[in-house]
Amino acid sequence: MEDQKEWKEIMQEPKRLYDEQCKKILAYIFKECLEEYKDLSLEKIQELLDEEQSHDKMISKNVEDQSIRGSMIRYDLLYKIKNPQNNNSMWIDIEPQGMDPGTYDLFHRGFYYATRMVARQRNDPEGFEEDDFDNIQKVITLWICLRHARYKDNTINTYRIEERNIVGHLKHAKEFYNLMEIILLYPRKRQ
Repeated sequence: MEDQKEWKEIMQEPKRLYDEQCKKILAYIFKECLEEYKDLSLEKIQELLDEEQSHDKMISKNVEDQSIRGSMIRYDLLYKIKNPQNNNSMWIDIEPQGMDPGTYDLFHRGFYYATRMVARQRNDPEGFEEDDFDNIQKVITLWICLRHARYKDNTINTYRIEERNIVGHLKHAKEFYNLMEIILLYPRKRQ
């Protein structure tokens, strides 16, 4: 409840610096939507965001992905952040959408972006070398759709990889396969 009070205060203080507001908004979204951040305070999340930046502004990484010839995509906001549960890095792509596209489901586009974020890590200075697939960093793509059908109001859905044991007893730790997540956020429309 206190977090929601702070969220309202953030949105009502127009004199705050833009970057500071953005960090607070990101901290709130991370706390509500990312499993890795749910148990942290908003202040601690902001501290972690600051650690990843070499300056006081939130700067997006290279948003152009040309890893597949003839199929460039541009991420709106792409950040490399710390996973507070294991201190590994994670990639998060934030995609604000003015309106629901209607011609396709945002999940499918989110899935495509997430798989591209995994693929672009290979032989990248911020990724892994050659066949060192054990060092794939988790990717999260978060889609915030501001104008959407009313039935989607006040909805947050998350899609992730999970292990289902069909035959045998082999089990992996969640960190082993928890490498990709797609989040769709549809805020409540103001009346």
